[in-house]
Amino acid sequence: MKSWTESIIQQWKIESIKLNKGALIEMIMETENALGFRFPGDFMELYLQVDGFADVEVRGSMFSIWPIHRILASYRKNGNKNFIGFSDAAINGYTIGFLKNQTGIFKDTDQQNPIALSFKEGILLINKDSQLLY
Repeated sequence: MKSWTESIIQQWKIESIKLNKGALIEMIMETENALGFRFPGDFMELYLQVDGFADVEVRGSMFSIWPIHRILASYRKNGNKNFIGFSDAAINGYTIGFLKNQTGIFKDTDQQNPIALSFKEGILLINKDSQLLY
């Protein structure tokens, strides 16, 4: 039986999305230190295999999964230091990410109501183009 990450990655490959090679654990840890935030285990599981989409690729639904360096760059530019984005919709229409002080996955436009309870659930919603994302 395939792991959830293998299924996700396979779907992205079927969609012809260019993917980055997995991130190095050291790179993820340096990013965590810079953010003052520890990524959840399911994030680490996926990012060690695939460091987001390459070359600002987007799915047909216009969602992109960011590489580690973009997560950090976006955080540094963002005025809200409690929000850490990892995906955007419609080429920066809005961002999906973590809150430092709450569990779950949130839109930058609604930081009160999580759209998913975990990173894995958030990625699965993105991959099936769930209406919860809109």
